[in-house]
Amino acid sequence: MSNNNSIEVASNSIRKLWEKHGIKEPMRFLGFCLSMLPVPVIQQAGAALDRHLGNKEFERQLAELWAEIATVNELVSKVDTLEEAIQEIAKAIENSPDLEAKTSEFISKISQNQKEFSVLTENQSYQEIRNSIIHADISAFVARGGSTNVIHGSTVNSEKIHLHATDSSRNFVDGSTFQGSGGAVSMNGISTQGPISAQGSGIGFGAGGSISFGGNPNILSGNCPACNELLQVDKRELAKYSQVQCHKCKSVFPYKLPGA
Repeated sequence: MSNNNSIEVASNSIRKLWEKHGIKEPMRFLGFCLSMLPVPVIQQAGAALDRHLGNKEFERQLAELWAEIATVNELVSKVDTLEEAIQEIAKAIENSPDLEAKTSEFISKISQNQKEFSVLTENQSYQEIRNSIIHADISAFVARGGSTNVIHGSTVNSEKIHLHATDSSRNFVDGSTFQGSGGAVSMNGISTQGPISAQGSGIGFGAGGSISFGGNPNILSGNCPACNELLQVDKRELAKYSQVQCHKCKSVFPYKLPGA
């Protein structure tokens, strides 16, 4: 669920809390919660956690959630490092819709509710928000000058959400939900250009704004050497494997990602 960069930043924030409050096993779960936030928000949320840790009701909720997670996956308390624990916690939560819902609610309490969260990508650059939870009054994702923003597997809780892409740029949204008090909008495999807004359960189009299906910037394609079938796959998934299988003829081939 979490990416390696957010896990590292979250783990460092929890270690600072350990130095002050002592090492407590349920704080491993707090590390997971922080890792679900965008990297720019993690340190702010970690500072907010410092204030929560003296609250008895907060500590009771934390202990109850930790006990449930440890029951689902006992490795969460047995692995040696905080980074490994966060990954094991992710496995436990992914296998339990009830735990996932409770965790999402818990994260909403500890993440500092910002007035505005913004992502600006310029000059043929690329940024990705992956498997994150964002809480802010207003969220903005802006791409300029041939750049790309990817929002994947994330939930954005905001009353006003702006997606803006100019100069051959785009925002690619996949498996993500934009949620406000008036409802929610889910997007899967959507590319946006121009000014697009989401509020409640509706989508608004500014001048020149458009959405289209497809356009995933991470898609790689090629023909099977055995049967010439067109193969397409997300390179983020390819990174996990050393070979690929043709879905038509079932031939298996080793591969190497470009630039690897």
